[in-house]
Amino acid sequence: MGALAAILQSDPNLMRCQLQRLKAHVSMQDGDAAPDAYGFGYYQAGNVLLGKRPTGAPSALSLPDLVGRVDSEAVLVHARRATLGTAKDENTHPFRFRRWLFAHDGSIEGFDQVKPRLVEGLPDFLRRNIAGDTDSEHAFMWFLKLLRDEGSLDDLDLDAQVAGRALARTVRQVEAWCREVGEQRPSRLCFVATNGRSLVATRRGGPLFYALLEGIIPCELDEIGADTPESDPRVRPHRRVKAVCFASRLLAPNGFIEVPEGSVVSVSRTLQVTVSSLANA
Repeated sequence: MGALAAILQSDPNLMRCQLQRLKAHVSMQDGDAAPDAYGFGYYQAGNVLLGKRPTGAPSALSLPDLVGRVDSEAVLVHARRATLGTAKDENTHPFRFRRWLFAHDGSIEGFDQVKPRLVEGLPDFLRRNIAGDTDSEHAFMWFLKLLRDEGSLDDLDLDAQVAGRALARTVRQVEAWCREVGEQRPSRLCFVATNGRSLVATRRGGPLFYALLEGIIPCELDEIGADTPESDPRVRPHRRVKAVCFASRLLAPNGFIEVPEGSVVSVSRTLQVTVSSLANA
């Protein structure tokens, strides 16, 4: 369990401003207990970069405190409270494979019995890539396997709904395995994945919200207000920027929409949002 947040936006130079704007709305803490670890991933100069803070990190880090001043079109952030796997870097979300980042808020019930079925179905190159022992990383590998089956694993410009369908099929397959092993408790399968150009998420069994964001005026970080003249070169990009944000924990719901339970949300590179049923995706 824990908390996650993800942002896809139109202007990589304003990610730090988006994070500052969201500070008052998005929480990276689930209840009063401190996370075991924080992690975040982002894209810069064609590279996929990870930052991780291990056990002992402050328990009340905000989004801008955690991520810092990064330039990126996409950011994926996670605070982990360990349910499966010890608190170590290999088990800290987000997980990365090539251009893909993945995080999970929840856990797969009966995973000890589900795991052999999942691993058996993976191609060797994905099986070898599993570095930790969490249920979440294994689910990520299955999502990648489905993308590979579609010939889309390395397609940077794949349709976001193709990725959304793969994520939905991952949820359905995990739930089928849980039923096969006799697990009665429902799993919490709130997954988020991005390749830096599209962003997809599922809501199953836990909270998840999204917001459509347009403009960052006023901007506290760059000290831009409603009275800042239009001739200021910083104003136009701050006025034109658009973003979509997912969050599983909110401090204030202003502008956020609850993702319907049992849904998958796909966000394209142009920030078009499509909400579909997990059953039909």
